[in-house]
Amino acid sequence: MLIRMSNTDESEEQSLERHFIESTTLHGIPQQWDNARPIWLRGFWFLAFFACLGTGLWQISLRITEYRAYLANTKITLEYNNELQFPAITICNFNRYRGSEVSDEDWPYLEYALFAEEYDYDSYEDDGKFEQSSFNYYALFENSTFNFTEFTRRAGFVLDNETLLDCKWRGRPCYAENFTHVFTSYGNCWTFNNGVDEDGNYIEILSEDQPGAGNGLYLVVDIQQAEYTESLQGNPQAGLKILAHDQEAPPLMDALGSAIPPGFYSYISLRRNEYKNLQEPWGKCDKNRHLEHYWEYTLSGCFIECKLQHIVSECGCRPVRYPGEATECSPRQSATCVKDVITRLNDGLLEPCYCPVPCQYIEYSTTVSYGAFPSQSVAEEAEAHFNVSVDYQRNNFVVLDVFYEELNYQRFEQQKAISVSSLISDIGGNLGLFIGASILTFAEFIDYFVKKSLKVCTSRKNQAKEKGHPLGNKVKDVWSVSKSS
Repeated sequence: MLIRMSNTDESEEQSLERHFIESTTLHGIPQQWDNARPIWLRGFWFLAFFACLGTGLWQISLRITEYRAYLANTKITLEYNNELQFPAITICNFNRYRGSEVSDEDWPYLEYALFAEEYDYDSYEDDGKFEQSSFNYYALFENSTFNFTEFTRRAGFVLDNETLLDCKWRGRPCYAENFTHVFTSYGNCWTFNNGVDEDGNYIEILSEDQPGAGNGLYLVVDIQQAEYTESLQGNPQAGLKILAHDQEAPPLMDALGSAIPPGFYSYISLRRNEYKNLQEPWGKCDKNRHLEHYWEYTLSGCFIECKLQHIVSECGCRPVRYPGEATECSPRQSATCVKDVITRLNDGLLEPCYCPVPCQYIEYSTTVSYGAFPSQSVAEEAEAHFNVSVDYQRNNFVVLDVFYEELNYQRFEQQKAISVSSLISDIGGNLGLFIGASILTFAEFIDYFVKKSLKVCTSRKNQAKEKGHPLGNKVKDVWSVSKSS
């Protein structure tokens, strides 16, 4: 009897699909293909599965959209320490030039020097002042060797034994030699605890281990109002400008700081704030941004260098209070070219400064409170101690007590609202919640498709061999008949 061989390919393929359907951990699949169930129950599982699949994919799309919005949260923590690094303290006198140091030859230059240094501000009232002044400044500086740096260092505010009447750091004496000189918009300014000395050598940065008044920096400074040469168009106020800043940040005295009047005992309490920002696209910082004249990138240093680059590019010189090796600007260049460049920069007519926020930086917030100095009860004692009248003290003495309010600091840290790990967890959570899928479920699909691919390749290979044999399928039929016999 002739018995033909049955084709097992189709049955093997069906058993492969059947095995996957019955063994997969994906919820709802076995129930849809279970022939033992009624058709309406299989339809219910079909609808339930695709409803859950659609809801899960919708939730996943929402999370991906939120992730691609690159939102950031700010984490605020309060850190406690046994001691805190004390900031750099920069003080400036509102009077830029001392009258006693301005010689008869210098007086014609003084008005011009005061006006020429006001190039950081838009002053439409001063337009044409350079040309309309009663002095012939063009002729005055035509063959002059006037030098801003030399004149400011000589005639500007000096912190020495005559002006620094008392200095204490945590109760121990300090001296004018503990301050370093820096040029700002107020001329000569002086910085305590700068981390470097006058020669640029690094020195230890001081720290405070006890909060409260008397545990930081105490100063008594004579501002010498009799030396003031300012006018209503310049700095009409009297006193000091004080700024607490990080050692790495140059002091922007025109934009930051507190004004301290004479005749008061000023308590300046400090709080330290640390910031850590994310790079784009979550934040605005750029860790690859570097400065040419400063070790660390800071906003104040960036603004200074940005202005300097525009000035050097268009005027070919460097203002006295800007860093670098370029030739110092003459008063004539400062009053014309430099002032014009800064005005156009502020008006948006020049390329704006690209100064992203630093990725990490430190700021100090200050709270200032005042008490009258000297009080009536200590007036006589103060006269004997300082050897000047009480009226002179009230008009000229600035008393500063700078200290930490508490030995803690706030840390502001930007964090990604949705990190990559959070996104993966959310995707996995939604897939697991709605259809019971996991990473191993995907491995099951891979396993199935690999077996399926191998089966297809094997089947095609066998078909190709049979087609290439000279007897074709007849050999197979003969062999089957022989075997059945």
